[in-house]
Amino acid sequence: MSLLERRGLTQEQFADRVGEAWKSVSGRQLSRQAVSAWINGRAVPKLSPAETLVIMEILGCTLTELAFAFLRENNSEENL
Repeated sequence: MSLLERRGLTQEQFADRVGEAWKSVSGRQLSRQAVSAWINGRAVPKLSPAETLVIMEILGCTLTELAFAFLRENNSEENL
């Protein structure tokens, strides 16, 4: 995902940061497999508003950028 690259994060680093932040926000855990599925267009996350904010803060992006990042990832997979 270009948003990870823009922040210089690997999938593993992103999963670790989100996982730690989610513990206090929602109590949910995030697996590296889930992040991989998001990035490779195999899944779209179902997020609470608080979880969405955490991801936006970590990626330093707007809601629009986040939404379009998942839209582009999924569309590119469908066009293969």
